[in-house]
Amino acid sequence: MSKIFGIKVWVLLLAIALSITVFIGWKLSRDDVVRAPEDIEDYLFWQARELTEFKLAGADNKTLGLSDLKGKWSFFFFGYTHCPDVCPVTLATLGKAFRILEKDAAIAPEIQGVFVSVDPGRDTPELLKEYAAYFNKHFIGVTGTTAELEAFSRQMSALYTIHPKEPGKPDNTYLVSHNSTLFLVDPQGRVHGRFPPPQDPQEIADAFVKIRAFYNERSKKRWGIF
Repeated sequence: MSKIFGIKVWVLLLAIALSITVFIGWKLSRDDVVRAPEDIEDYLFWQARELTEFKLAGADNKTLGLSDLKGKWSFFFFGYTHCPDVCPVTLATLGKAFRILEKDAAIAPEIQGVFVSVDPGRDTPELLKEYAAYFNKHFIGVTGTTAELEAFSRQMSALYTIHPKEPGKPDNTYLVSHNSTLFLVDPQGRVHGRFPPPQDPQEIADAFVKIRAFYNERSKKRWGIF
């Protein structure tokens, strides 16, 4: 009799544990698809995309990897220093947006700007450090091998093409086609959203403040299971 009673108790406990597991899974999955407020949903991806490990080279023998993105909001832009228009305009816009955001003492330490050069043939890490800092002293400039850049840009959905030099022109005068989107990576290291052109500093700052607030609020609710 006691053996049968013990089996019943074990089955009951197993059923309770299973129910709790199912409930938690449902709770977490439901929170993952909560719709963002209408005024920021166009900036966000329907579901944040996990980044896999990567390594890009910066100045002073430093590297940038996935762990360097954890705990921060990272604004990524892909381009090259010889870019005649899109790159300096976009980075200047992001620099102005950062100056607005950095007025908030809570936000300032949470954000970083990353300029990824897709032109490693001309852009050295040292040159990128100087170039990125011109737009904001906290911007990071990185690059990598062709294989590293292609792999990372695919993760971010950042398209680019290096064109062959034109006949009769110096070897270092080739052009690079690339998109002008700013990509936003969240503190979990996921591609969370993007700011397509045309970009406006105040619009970027205002949208990010709302994105951050929505992210923080959803994170609190996500772990408030009961």
